[in-house]
Amino acid sequence: MSRKILSVFLGAILILTMFPFEKAEASTVDRIVSHARDQLGVPYQWGGTTPRGFDCSGFIGYVYRQVGIDLPRTANGQYSAGTAVSRSNLQKGDLVFFETYKPGPSHSGIYIGNDQFVHASSSRGISISKVSDPYYWGPRYLGARRIVNEQEAPEVKQQEVVYEALPAGQYHDVSSSFWARKEIQALGEQGIINGYDQRFFRPNDNVTRAQVAVILARAFDLKPTSYSGNFNDINENFHAYEEVQAVADAGFFGGDANGNFRPNDPFTREHIALVFAKAFELAEASEAIPFKDVDPSRSSYDAIQRLAASGITGGYNDNTYRPGNTTTRAQLAVFLYRAL
Repeated sequence: MSRKILSVFLGAILILTMFPFEKAEASTVDRIVSHARDQLGVPYQWGGTTPRGFDCSGFIGYVYRQVGIDLPRTANGQYSAGTAVSRSNLQKGDLVFFETYKPGPSHSGIYIGNDQFVHASSSRGISISKVSDPYYWGPRYLGARRIVNEQEAPEVKQQEVVYEALPAGQYHDVSSSFWARKEIQALGEQGIINGYDQRFFRPNDNVTRAQVAVILARAFDLKPTSYSGNFNDINENFHAYEEVQAVADAGFFGGDANGNFRPNDPFTREHIALVFAKAFELAEASEAIPFKDVDPSRSSYDAIQRLAASGITGGYNDNTYRPGNTTTRAQLAVFLYRAL
C-alpha cells in the first residue's frame, strides 16, 4: 500500500472514530407498541398489573410506565386521560375503549395500527384483536384517548360499517338458521332479553350474575321490597342495583359467604339449575338421570335433576351435565323460553 493511500485510509478511520454514527432512537409511540407486543401471551389476571398476569387497565398502565408515563389505574380513569380522538383518526399508541358488561368504559386496549389493538382478554390473556370486529368489539366500541401526541401521518382508514336497525328480536349476528333464533326473537320481542347497539345479540357471550338478575327481574316483573341484599361489592350506583335487590328479595339467588354479589362472575349451568328450580318452583324429578359428572352428594344434585326432568335442559351426548360450564346468552334464552 502506498504512503498516500495509507494516509487517506487512516484519516478516514480517525474521522469515523471522532464522529461515530448515531442510531436513530425509536419514537415514544413505537416504544409503547413494542412494549405492548412484548407481553403477548401473558395470562389474564383480575387486578393484575405485572407480567405475571394483567387485567386490561393494569396492562395499559404497565406498558405506559415503561416509557415514563403514569396513567390512572382503572379503565374509567384512563378514559379521562389525554385527549379524545375520533375512530377515523386513530394512531398507534392511542387507547381504545369498549362498553362490555356495563355502561361506560369497561374494557380497554392499546391501538397498534391496521385496525388492531393489544389488550388483556379474559379468555386469551394478552392478545391482538380488531377494533372493527363485527361480531364482538365493533359493536362495543366506545371511544379513544390520545396520551402521546406525536406528529405522525394518519393511517388510511377503512370505512366504518353502519348496520341497519332491525325490528325487536332480530339481530345481525343471529341468522335465520341459528339454533336458538326462535327463542331469542321471542324474548327480544317481549323485551326480556335485549340486544346491543346496532342490533347485535352476541349469542356466544357468557352471561354474568348481574345480567341474569336483570333478565329474571324483567321476566317476573320483580321490584325490590325489603332491599335485603346488602352486598359489599355493589351499591345504589351500580347499573343493575335494583334488579339485584329484586332477585335477592325474591330469594332467587344472593351473594357469597363473604357478603359479595360478584356481579361480573359468569353464570354456570349449575347456577341455572339452582336458580330456576327456585324461581319456577320446578317439580321433583320422578326418576333420576345418572349424569356421570353430578354425584348425588353434590349440593346442586336435586336442582339439576328437577331442571332436567322439566325439559328445560338435559345433559350432553356423553351423559354429562357439565355443571361448571358457563352459560351463554343464547343458552340462557333457550332455557328461559322453555321455563316460561
